[in-house]
Order: sequence, then C-alpha cells, then structure tokens
Amino acid sequence: MISSSDFVALKTFLMVAEQLNFRAAAEQLGLSASAVSQQIAALEQRLGVRLFNRTTRSVSLTDDGQALYQHAAPLLENLTQALGNAQSRSHSLRGTLRIHAFRSAAQRFLDRKVPGFLATWPDVRIDITTQDAPIELVSGGYDLSLRLGEVLDPGLVAVPVGGRLHQIVVASPAYLASHAPIRHPNDLRQHNCIGWRWPGAVLPATWQFRHNNQTLTLPLSGNLVVDDRERQYQAAIAGVGFAQVTAERVETHLASGALVRILTAWEMEFDGYYLCWTAGKTMSPTMRAFIDWLRAD
Repeated sequence: MISSSDFVALKTFLMVAEQLNFRAAAEQLGLSASAVSQQIAALEQRLGVRLFNRTTRSVSLTDDGQALYQHAAPLLENLTQALGNAQSRSHSLRGTLRIHAFRSAAQRFLDRKVPGFLATWPDVRIDITTQDAPIELVSGGYDLSLRLGEVLDPGLVAVPVGGRLHQIVVASPAYLASHAPIRHPNDLRQHNCIGWRWPGAVLPATWQFRHNNQTLTLPLSGNLVVDDRERQYQAAIAGVGFAQVTAERVETHLASGALVRILTAWEMEFDGYYLCWTAGKTMSPTMRAFIDWLRAD
C-alpha cells in the first residue's frame, strides 16, 4: 500500500509535470518552491530515477518521468473524483468561515464571489471583517485573510489572487486645468498631494515611482491625510489634489473622465492580493471549497 508521504510526493510530482515550473506548482499547492523541490528530489531518490530535466530556463520530463505521469495522472484523477463523490453524498458543506480582508480586497473579490458561494452552499455562514491592517489570524480567530503581498507574515500559507497591481497618480480634470503641468514626480512637491496612511500609523505612506529601473521614493504632503483609499480617490475626484492609487481601483472613474492618469512612464507594478491561512491549519471541506471558489475565474 502506498504510504502517505509517497502519496503527497506523487501529487507534487503531477503538479510540477503539469505546470513544468516549480514555482507555479508551488503556488497551486500552497507550498514554497524549495519544499516542492525537496519533495521531488526525495521521490527521485526513492525511485532511483531522474524525473525532470532542469535548467535555469526550463523544466521538462525525462522518459521515466513521462512514463510515471502517464500512469499516475489518471489514477489520481479517478481517486480525487471518487473521494469528492463520496464526500458530496455524505454531507453538504456547512459551518462558519471567519474571513479578514482589506477593504479593497473585499470589494474586488468577496463582494463578487461570496453571494454565489452562499447560494450554492446555504448551510455555510461567512463572517467578514474588513480592516486595512494586517491582523494575526490565530489570536483573532480567523480562518482566512485576504491582504496585499507586501504585508505577508512568515507563518502564513499564501496564494495569489487577481494578479499584480499597477500604482498610478491621478487628479481631476479641473485640478489639472488650474495648476502647472506635471512632467516629473519631483514636480508633485509643488502641489497638494492627498496622503494615505496605514491604519494606526502616524505619518502618511511615501509615494513610490519607477522608470528605466530607477526607483524614486518621495514623502509628498498636502492638507488632507486619510486612512481609507476610497476617501483618497474621492477627494481627488472632488479636485482636492493628486492621489496615488491602484489603477484597478479607479478604472471606472478613469473611463468616465472623472480622473486623469499622469506620469504614466513612472508607474510601478507590485504584488497584488493574496489569500492566506495559518501554516499547518487543518483545512475543513468548507474552507477548501471556498478557497477554490474564490480563486476560480
């Protein structure tokens, strides 16, 4: 009979074989790339064959790896389907999920995805807390957290959702028409910049720009500081001054002309949102189903 460790290693092998990329496979499995690499190395040692050809640029299956994949993939698929069928017959999803989410993440993902999940699984109860600050999941009693990649904790398993984000500078047409033009980020020092600060912080966050591999960080200021991103861009729409926000957050206002995008050559791209849970946490069927539901297109 196959051992539990062999089963885990085989599942990892199949994911790498499908992705042909160790990092992509790790993201799908909720593991680190190094953990996936170690599992594959241990499986190769256990079998006495090399399963992958690995270079700095590519990953491919060896003949032995291809043979293992062809035999193992349908077996695991049949087993997964059988277990899923047995589970669906035995009980419906139920229980409570407590979720922490940044406000922007809740608006972008939870508001769109939760109603459909609850309609499909009416015995599930979802309790959402929106707070733009990283919280500790265990002490807070949360099952999941939806937060930005820049505030991930080492003890969390984190899978990306929604892709990378684009940080842009915007202002209203009226403000731009009545002030000197902006050609470089340093020009913003002479303008009113609407500050945003992390909840609990004293000073507003600095503004960051990137152009031709040059990164520029500026402590810009103005006569308004907020701790809510929506309030920040709404103030920009009202003509208070410039705001630095993510393009994804204000796309409808850009399309309508309520906001104008400037300094496009200096825009930064950065890690977006991640769905997180405590490493080692026993995952209920409800929690697993919600993670898959949220990550599905």
